[in-house]
Amino acid sequence: MTRYHAVMIKLVQPFIWLCLFRASTSDVPASRLVFYCSLLFYFIVGTFVSHIDNSWRVSIVASISDTLMLLFVAWGLLNIKNFPSRFLQTAASLAGTGGLISLISLPIFMLLRAVDPQQGQLTSVVLLLVIVAIFWSLFVTAHIFRYALEISPAMSAVYTVAYTMMTLVVVGLSISGVV
Repeated sequence: MTRYHAVMIKLVQPFIWLCLFRASTSDVPASRLVFYCSLLFYFIVGTFVSHIDNSWRVSIVASISDTLMLLFVAWGLLNIKNFPSRFLQTAASLAGTGGLISLISLPIFMLLRAVDPQQGQLTSVVLLLVIVAIFWSLFVTAHIFRYALEISPAMSAVYTVAYTMMTLVVVGLSISGVV
């Protein structure tokens, strides 16, 4: 194994463990490089996922809005809870796991777009996979909030739902001006 591969594995592994609920945000390096790489990854994957249904222009605006919401919510919640020093790790955790789950889910979203609604069983299976991917993403976000903010699982679920709803509204509003 080359040094490059070892570095890549060390960089990606905490995000994989977070997605499997075997790590917390404190396991992600508090590094600006990790922070910037995870944000770029999140933005790029988000753009490709959005491009399944939208033009490149709309997809880029949607991904920018989504990424900015991630940063704003992470910064806001951490400052409210008086944990501003956890920002790099928390934002990197949210971006890295969000990008990873979106990348894994990308073929499912593409299949959903391609499948004929008349194919009942196949459509049902694809929709089930989409629902699993969405819930997995929500549970991982709640897991990150729980450990980063030192809150109960119930409160992390409330924060996750609020964050998701706010993001959907902001992204929807931002792309409505582009379309």
